Amino acid sequence: MVRVGLVAYVEEQLERAISLGMLPRGQFGSEEKLAREFGCCRGTVREALRRLAARGLVVQRSGRKTRAVALDESLTLENLGLALHDERSEECRRLLEGFFSLKRQVLVELLADCCASASEAQVSQLESTCYALWDAAHWEPGVRCAQLEFELLRLAAHAAARPGHLLLIQSLQRAMRGNAARLQFLMGGESLRQWAICAMHALGDRDVRSLTHQLPALLKACDDGVLDAFAPASPEHVSPEDSHAEESLLEASASVTAQDEALEARPCVEERGLDCLAPTVDDTTVRGAASHPHEEEAIPMEPNGGAMHRPAAMEPTCSEPGHERVEEDVAGASTASENNRSHCGSRSERGDEPRGVPHGTDPSSG
Repeated sequence: MVRVGLVAYVEEQLERAISLGMLPRGQFGSEEKLAREFGCCRGTVREALRRLAARGLVVQRSGRKTRAVALDESLTLENLGLALHDERSEECRRLLEGFFSLKRQVLVELLADCCASASEAQVSQLESTCYALWDAAHWEPGVRCAQLEFELLRLAAHAAARPGHLLLIQSLQRAMRGNAARLQFLMGGESLRQWAICAMHALGDRDVRSLTHQLPALLKACDDGVLDAFAPASPEHVSPEDSHAEESLLEASASVTAQDEALEARPCVEERGLDCLAPTVDDTTVRGAASHPHEEEAIPMEPNGGAMHRPAAMEPTCSEPGHERVEEDVAGASTASENNRSHCGSRSERGDEPRGVPHGTDPSSG
């Protein structure tokens, strides 16, 4: 096990030397020299070079020194990590953008095909995976999200009967598992949840338009967040296309937000009924509606004690026919206001007062 780990370490260091152009004339030293530099045996260096040759990164010829292959000639999806050793370079970000763009195109194309040709059972399985991804983005960001995303891609390729896409998806996942593994730990968060819930609803409705118009903008926003966390873009790197994509994202997010809120509220409605959808004080304040007049600031008591009197214009509206008025004698002026509040509040809990529904939530969704 120790030797296997050492071989992987030597392989990574040699790959880094290739990517950063640290080799004189693109050639490695002898196996004996490299073994001294890494403090290992020649067999470890030989195995590391063999692995690099199998990946097309170096050329080994009998009687000659091992030579590195030019980056533009050796780069493949599986070798994506070769370009990620220098996160500050523009080439690194450009290649990463290409990787994410390819993954987005494959996902959108496959899901659109599934809407047209997949069976109900297959669509249901895809919806379940989207929901699991939506949930994991909140509770299990990182590796779990990466696994579910590629699971969604594979299921979509099977449902759309695209065996060629399965090979491409396998290469995309290998690229993520290789030296680009640092990317998967950045996946998750609200941007991923938005595109997952958009895809789930579009699949359920077999809405190809949403998949081809809204989903790409949401996917790009999620990928850009990963890119910015891994390889921040320089200010001059921003293009007009990015500005246009931001406008498309705002339009797509507006329609997804209501769906997301409805999905979050659904368990609450199922367990507690419509009472859990009552507006908070902040909700009524923002809309300028005093749906709970009994929450107004208490009126000071008159000096002579006795019952508290309100002006006619400030009579509480929480009373209904068949119930007593809120005003009643209270023992002690110091507790009059508190008792008056608890009286109205207890009636709300009994359901005597109709409760409002926050804006953007449909109680029928329960």
